[in-house]
Amino acid sequence: MNQGSANVLVLLLMTLASATASEPPSVQRWDRVVCLQTKSEGTSKRVTQCSAFLVNHQSRLFLVTAGHASDETNRNSRVVYRDQEGRSQWAKLDVLFPERSNPWKRHEDSDFAIAEVSPEEDKQVYFSQLTAISIPLKNLGVDTPGRTTKIETAGYPLGIGAVDPISPVVVVGHIASAEISTESDWGAEPIIYCTPALAQGTSGGPAFLSEESPESATVVGMYVGVVFDASGAKLSKLAPSRLIHQAIAESCAGDP
Repeated sequence: MNQGSANVLVLLLMTLASATASEPPSVQRWDRVVCLQTKSEGTSKRVTQCSAFLVNHQSRLFLVTAGHASDETNRNSRVVYRDQEGRSQWAKLDVLFPERSNPWKRHEDSDFAIAEVSPEEDKQVYFSQLTAISIPLKNLGVDTPGRTTKIETAGYPLGIGAVDPISPVVVVGHIASAEISTESDWGAEPIIYCTPALAQGTSGGPAFLSEESPESATVVGMYVGVVFDASGAKLSKLAPSRLIHQAIAESCAGDP
């Protein structure tokens, strides 16, 4: 190899190395799940925790969690998350949602709520970090997978994984039913049943389609609770992802 060819090869290798170094690290789907923490007022020091995830669409960002979990939050609640670099971070809701009114929009027929993340200009670092771990709207499925489909539900059961270093817990299960209309406090509620039953604190966590690549993220539903009988048998309940997809799409379409 002559000197000119050697110089070209060195330059090419340096360019490739520089490009690789500048690429942001990939995020595994399970690490896209965040924790919502709310300290009770007064002297009890009780902390309630639930799971949540973020969805991006048309350069906008939405926080999604269980409806009953959103009812427990306040302006001082914190979103605890693992950023794209793997560092543990947190932000208060009054920073992510600076408006005075309640930011949550609860679905009328399903136990989930969405809120648009819109921090002030000097707090845009949070918007950037959360967008980097968010899930594109197109990755929220609009069809229920067939029964026995393998899924992975990620979240923070019993608060496990919600301390530094942040690391969501992942439980492997299976779709057990088609989408079924069930009775609830507010009428007929669309539910997908799945296994296994999960612990408190997982509410608001996404159920992902089990895929070979850890970086792939297809959401099929959101965990909202369990159903059980006197024998102690339990099944988990998922809010269908199609409803979350529809709610966010309509929220974006409804604005000028």
